[in-house]
Amino acid sequence: MRLNEIFALIDKTKIFADIGCDHGQLCKMVYDSGKAERIIASDISEACLNKARALLKDNAEYYCGDGLQPLKDIVPDITVISGMGGNTILHILKGRLLPKLIISPHNDVYKVRENLTSEGYKITEDKVIFDSGKFYDIIKLVPGAQNLTELQKTFGVFFDRGDKVFLQRLALYKKKILSYKRTAENEIKLQRISEVEQCLKSKM
Repeated sequence: MRLNEIFALIDKTKIFADIGCDHGQLCKMVYDSGKAERIIASDISEACLNKARALLKDNAEYYCGDGLQPLKDIVPDITVISGMGGNTILHILKGRLLPKLIISPHNDVYKVRENLTSEGYKITEDKVIFDSGKFYDIIKLVPGAQNLTELQKTFGVFFDRGDKVFLQRLALYKKKILSYKRTAENEIKLQRISEVEQCLKSKM
């Protein structure tokens, strides 16, 4: 499910790269679809990269190392970075402005949105999905200027679409915060949830 959602955001392109490719399943999907002329599979783990090699054989280029460093001067037209924490993604992207970027951070998503939009990126897609018992954010970015509100940083740029999965996660998040001690920090979180609910009601 998650890989399918990421794959759907990949445009037809010349150079595609999956940073942290794991077993190479997304690269295989891109190859089978013919979406990319050149496919780059990169991972910090040689063992994972070998599994990608076994899957894709000579249909991709393989780079072992930390983030984008092994690619050196290669600039992919579309880069996917998923399956890792937000801070790790920010570390990989530090000082790099890529033509198109698709990310799926496992945590610190507020920080990711805030940092990347302050460093020259614009979010063009921002959605939440549910897969194997977990919620995941999937974000697509291009170079550009964008100022986000606190609600957009917290809940996603397009939270006001109010899609079914987003509403499910919002309800669970509210329930969790209500179960906590009523601290000043949690009161702020509840206030933001209320603002989202009011925004969604106004669009009904």
